[in-house]
Amino acid sequence: MATRQTRNISLPPQQDAFIERLVSRGHYRTASEVVRHGLRLLEEAQHRRLLEKWLYEGLSEEERARVPPALLERVRAHFRQLAETALREVEDDRVTDGPAAMQRLKERIEDRG
Repeated sequence: MATRQTRNISLPPQQDAFIERLVSRGHYRTASEVVRHGLRLLEEAQHRRLLEKWLYEGLSEEERARVPPALLERVRAHFRQLAETALREVEDDRVTDGPAAMQRLKERIEDRG
């Protein structure tokens, strides 16, 4: 089992009550589990923000180091799959540009009279 660090934190009464409700209703066994789950969600949100920044602007080396390598690879694999699917659709002539699609639509409407 991983080593755990003890840390004391202060919470406003409403957050403390929320944790107590989650534990008393059996959603978590301890307050520590609630806090760990909340921190995992915060970490995932940070990773999502970094991935969005990576897609739109790129990441600095420092930012890239904050994203788990396995997550970066999953994102790369996802986009490779999207690109491969798009290329297959183009090769299979299943993709048309806007003007051609609009012309087909116009013809179908006219055929229906």
